[in-house]
Amino acid sequence: PGPLWNRVARQLAAIDGRSLSEHARAFALLNMSMADGLISVWESKYRYTFWRPETAIRAGDTDGNRKTEPDPDFKPFILTPCHPSYPSGHAGVSNSASGIVRALWGNKHHSITLENPPASTVSLHYTKISDITRDIDDARIYGGIHFRFDQDAGTEMGNDIAKYIRKRYLRPRR
Repeated sequence: PGPLWNRVARQLAAIDGRSLSEHARAFALLNMSMADGLISVWESKYRYTFWRPETAIRAGDTDGNRKTEPDPDFKPFILTPCHPSYPSGHAGVSNSASGIVRALWGNKHHSITLENPPASTVSLHYTKISDITRDIDDARIYGGIHFRFDQDAGTEMGNDIAKYIRKRYLRPRR
């Protein structure tokens, strides 16, 4: 998520008319928030050690719910990472970043274009910051590597981190 959110901020900063020092502050807050998001997410992943959908779906008969049936042939669309699922790292880091971006530039009325170099034919255009985080959440779920509650927990964690960073660090001079 780090490169993605720095690309978003670069596009917004290129047209906002702020000074170099204001941009330096914005990027420092953005990257501090993402760093704290990463730390929090990874600490939580290894505290809870919750299984991924791939494991849960294949072993549906071992979850203590007699209504759950296993699907031993289930395969996610995205290669399953080899670390615990809960909370979602992308959600935690992306929401810690988007919280800073929304606070500094607002949520709406933007023109942001994002491309993924490995899939250079895919170009996504956004006018709202919250649509970017929504797409990230949905991609992780539809890709089969996260549950919705993983994303929700990461979102809440990231939003809290962004608020904490904004209130306590690099506050503008009055």
